[in-house]
Amino acid sequence: MGKLAHRAIFLFVFLFIFLFGGSSFLFSGTTKFDEVKLRRHKSAEKRELVDKFGVLSFDDDAQQLTFRGEPADNFAVPYSDITKVVFDSDAHMNAGAGALALNALSPLGAAVAASIPVHDRWLYLEYKQGDHAEKVLLVLPEDKCKKATAKAESLFGERVTIADYPEKGEPIVDKYGDVDKSRIAEWKSKHSMKLDRAAHPLPEEKPDQATVVVCPTLPARFAGWGNQFKLHANGKVIAVNKAGTYSIAYVDPGKYFLISQSENASGLGMDFEAGKTYYFIQETFQGIVKYRTTLSRNSPEIVMYLVEGAYLSDWKRLH
Repeated sequence: MGKLAHRAIFLFVFLFIFLFGGSSFLFSGTTKFDEVKLRRHKSAEKRELVDKFGVLSFDDDAQQLTFRGEPADNFAVPYSDITKVVFDSDAHMNAGAGALALNALSPLGAAVAASIPVHDRWLYLEYKQGDHAEKVLLVLPEDKCKKATAKAESLFGERVTIADYPEKGEPIVDKYGDVDKSRIAEWKSKHSMKLDRAAHPLPEEKPDQATVVVCPTLPARFAGWGNQFKLHANGKVIAVNKAGTYSIAYVDPGKYFLISQSENASGLGMDFEAGKTYYFIQETFQGIVKYRTTLSRNSPEIVMYLVEGAYLSDWKRLH
């Protein structure tokens, strides 16, 4: 048998092993995403939320989703145990290391940096663990969102929901770029606010009213810190929050324009229906003096996870 025949047989055997015996090599592996943020409860006894960074991996060989950070934050979940996956937008302003560094040098520079939009993505997971369901909330960096979403959809199919609400917060400004206070009737209203560390009511659906649930996104370990975030509905304040708090309001059905107010203002239009619940986040980012805000409508899974780690806002109008 000549050299060419030997080479042909060797090539055939190699290709056979590679294509059939090695098919798992072709269609498996590990897809990793670093700089992923895990937002978890401080402990089993303390509901406050803290942020931890690590690496999220889709391990196709082991058929499991893993997170690796500090030892207490690690988890591994079999693909087959994952029952729900929700992706939702986390459109906020830049308050990263660059903005903080600029703040040390120049408040004006920090304000400019903080005005640059950052479009991260919430990733919410539910999975079976024994006789109960576990919940996990992650934040994916903007540059990893598209690939992670595609990977999850390919693995989990109908278990994946992509939340994409049409209502988007817009700056409430006049022609000079300043807050348009003429659109905010209770701009100067004053309110007291304290944390209710005892009661933790959940939203109720009422047949003759719409339910509004709203909270800021700062980790609840900062609960009660900083300035207030007021939520106006058609000119009337219906909720007042601080970092690490949440509010529930019940309003009559109809068309509304909601405005989240801090040192700036952000608003969006809504058509509320009786018997339904609507979920909102008062996104927070660093301003020159106070935290600033932008309002977004979000999925119930994301908002209620944040609510579980927050305290009820006990607020009252002063004048």
